[in-house]
Amino acid sequence: MAMADAPAQTVTITVDNEPVTGVPRHTTPNAILQLAEIDPATHYLVKIAGRHQESFQGRGGEPITVHEREKFVSLSTGPTPTS
Repeated sequence: MAMADAPAQTVTITVDNEPVTGVPRHTTPNAILQLAEIDPATHYLVKIAGRHQESFQGRGGEPITVHEREKFVSLSTGPTPTS
């Protein structure tokens, strides 16, 4: 019974509204970007929790713990095009 209560070692999250499966619970923002097939050299991760946003800009190698169904978006570090 104790095994059933143990948390899963991987979770499914969303990045840019796309599911990303097999994410280790203990990971880094850059590793999440790579799993989502997004280049961490040109993007950074932002965690979305309701109205709260936590940016990982400049902190891509920082260890974080992720939970099932957490939501993230990726933002480009490049220049913003103007029209």
